[in-house]
Amino acid sequence: MIKKIIPIVAFALTATTMQAQNYLTFDLGGGMHNIAFSADNGDKKIGFGFGSQIGFRHFFNENWGAGIGLGFNSFSSKITLNYNQDEQSGFDPNILPNGGLRNYHTAFKDVEEKTTVYALDIPLGVYYNRPLNEKWSVGGGLNLIVTTVASGKFKNTSGYTGVEAEFPDYGQLVSDVPAHGLTSFSGFTGSTDLKKITFGVGGEVKAYYAIGERLDLSMGLSGAYRFADLKNQNYEKLYDEDARTYVGVTQTDFCKGVNLINVSATVGIRFRLARKILPVPAPELVDVLIESPYISDDLEIIEPPVEEKKLERHADDYGINLMPEDYAFVNNALDMSAQLRRKKVGDPIGAPILFATNSDRLKSSENTIMDTVVVFMKENPDVLKLEVSAHTDNVGSDAYNLNLSKRRANTVVNYLVSHGVERKRLSPVGYGESRPLNKNATPEQRNINRRVEFMILELE
Repeated sequence: MIKKIIPIVAFALTATTMQAQNYLTFDLGGGMHNIAFSADNGDKKIGFGFGSQIGFRHFFNENWGAGIGLGFNSFSSKITLNYNQDEQSGFDPNILPNGGLRNYHTAFKDVEEKTTVYALDIPLGVYYNRPLNEKWSVGGGLNLIVTTVASGKFKNTSGYTGVEAEFPDYGQLVSDVPAHGLTSFSGFTGSTDLKKITFGVGGEVKAYYAIGERLDLSMGLSGAYRFADLKNQNYEKLYDEDARTYVGVTQTDFCKGVNLINVSATVGIRFRLARKILPVPAPELVDVLIESPYISDDLEIIEPPVEEKKLERHADDYGINLMPEDYAFVNNALDMSAQLRRKKVGDPIGAPILFATNSDRLKSSENTIMDTVVVFMKENPDVLKLEVSAHTDNVGSDAYNLNLSKRRANTVVNYLVSHGVERKRLSPVGYGESRPLNKNATPEQRNINRRVEFMILELE
């Protein structure tokens, strides 16, 4: 068999990983939960209520996601009525000696009516999340809301309501004469007759604090406006004298529109479910000339290629020694010259650079290791690309750790560049906590996982 040097195309998998993350959320809140309407009669006040919501959110990457939820909210309003509702006029010969015309009306004096509505929400939204440090992150979201009115009721809480008669011929106003139907009454309760479905838009801003490996405490503000009108009845009178029925303000023709609005302060929790890692390879193509023992003159395969070795790292590969805080990590018995003689794609170079918790700053003890990499790159110009891959332990959120690993990779790259290595020969990659060397079960194991490694990606 004649061996030939033939061109092949090699894919350099130098991309970062994207973190697909799922959360369960639970929130409680309260504030302005108002039944909004305008009325020709009465002085209306803003109402207050409470709300709760459970939700599921799927984040496609470090920052952006979508979600759905189920919420329960109460809404209220108060209106104070001071007006006269005209009734049918007539003659009454029994009250005055000569009889006379009397005008009937139902008087409402400082009558306060409170209306309460309970509703279920289904919000569909897009959400944003940004880590600030190991413990804190902030986020927000916008959503569309479908709301179902579960129930509603009204109640007179104070004031005077009564039928009165005015005799214009004599300038007299008569009330509280039950024998002639001039009576007073109060304390009405009843159910509101509103439409069952409404639609709206909402939003939220929140801050999150990590209180456990998968559990965050949330604090924030949320609000929504349901723009579809819920008004369903248009009674001419608020009080029907014959039926002795009080119908409630929201069901009269002098009430204009009924909408639900809320602005709430919220507290809650966010539970992080198991993470799914999505590798995203970079579309970089590199032409490499190699001598292949597996291809004959007529390009027929004469034997199967050896299975590609998986590029996985373990602590034993580097001779790592765990010592006090500002220590040199490389075992003195490790033959660095043998490490630096490696010249194959996929070979690790030198030893890993280790970092303190929640830090992207280099320690002085790491300079020796990086200087050996500087010497290696200067003496081996045929190494066209070296991956500088950074990793973290599992403390903190996935999104924060991914960002921290990118900062660590850039820190090491900046050091190598400042000591004479061309930046174009370096490929910084942040993997976050997705590629640990161990189970992260102890502080010592987590120390090892907070590392930056070097691996040959391309050879001339």
